[in-house]
Amino acid sequence: MEWFEEEKFWSELYPFMFPSSRMEKAEEDSDSIIELTGITEGDVLDLCCGPGRFSIAMARRGFIITGVDRSEYLLTMAGSRASMEDLSIEWVLEDMRSFIRPDSFDLAICMFTSFGYFEKHEDNMKVLYNIRESLRQGGKFVLELMGKEVLASIFTHISTDDLEDGTLLVQKHRIVDGWRKIHNEWLIIKDDMVKNRWKFSHWLYSAAELADMLQAAGFSVQQVYGSINGIPYDSEASRLVVIAAAE
Repeated sequence: MEWFEEEKFWSELYPFMFPSSRMEKAEEDSDSIIELTGITEGDVLDLCCGPGRFSIAMARRGFIITGVDRSEYLLTMAGSRASMEDLSIEWVLEDMRSFIRPDSFDLAICMFTSFGYFEKHEDNMKVLYNIRESLRQGGKFVLELMGKEVLASIFTHISTDDLEDGTLLVQKHRIVDGWRKIHNEWLIIKDDMVKNRWKFSHWLYSAAELADMLQAAGFSVQQVYGSINGIPYDSEASRLVVIAAAE
């Protein structure tokens, strides 16, 4: 079983990954997605939708949403939140390497560094081919993650986060394979004891590398930004956001 298939990983780390402030920010960020892509209506694929941050925000704006994720736990959380607002969203439990729905979407989004999980680079490429096939001609794709250049400028070996109940998350990071990947070890500590430990790696991509990959998969890269707010991808960038169109 691969690390992202462990439901306990997502359930234990949910409070750290998806605090209320992050869930709320999806509202503002969804408006930015609409502005950056020019897509104001239609069918949206939210790939690796997690607890439905963007699926729900985009559904509130009238889009027809399909949220796809590998975690049953996260999809259950997403479905519960959508039901509270009586939002009609299709939730699909499937690996992003196998989900394809040809010519079905006007917009696809993959947010919050949900790309590059797989051991083989070819599997990450397969995801891009799947997205391209699932988009209609001229459809847009928004990919948002931590770019290699940004990470290099802020990299630290250890970082921490804590909850109000005193639970501490210690994140240890190590760059491997000549900056191709980052290896992470996350420790959950409560009452001065390590409650759980997770080890996982994922790929690091630069803006140029992602542009080449997208072009190879049949996209034209329209713009590269340094945040979802559309700032330049330069020394002030906080994220890597690529806008591509299906050719």
